[in-house]
Amino acid sequence: MSNIARFISPLVTTSRQRAINTLVSTNRLSQRHGLVLTEEDALQIIDARNEALKTMGRLEVGFEVINKIIRLFCPSPYINQTDYANTICELVEAFYYMKNETLEQIGDDDLIYIMRDLFDNRCFGSIELLTGRELEKLTAQIRSGHYYGRHNDEEEE
Repeated sequence: MSNIARFISPLVTTSRQRAINTLVSTNRLSQRHGLVLTEEDALQIIDARNEALKTMGRLEVGFEVINKIIRLFCPSPYINQTDYANTICELVEAFYYMKNETLEQIGDDDLIYIMRDLFDNRCFGSIELLTGRELEKLTAQIRSGHYYGRHNDEEEE
């Protein structure tokens, strides 16, 4: 068993560093909005993603979802450098939660777009409102068969 561990350990380290580099490379875009991820921030986001995947019983290869979340959310007026990494962690967790709760009825890009729209226009930057109110309403629409694409304003309560 130790021979396998010696073989796998360098692969895990290389893969982890590649993931960190991938997330840090998003700084080219996010810097325009005053947001920068450090390697420590990237590791925090990777760990949050891995924990969310484990908790939700999901498997995903690559970090494209995180990159898309960063690209779409970094222009938000409600994200600042102080809470940037934590906000991305919470958005990643919310994304995977919603993928499960919406029964895979919404594609990744659409879900991220919906989350951004709700985050800025209904929740005014509140993750709690996003996950506790808006995404729950979206889930209810989908489960009841009343979801017709992107966010539906006609279902206001």
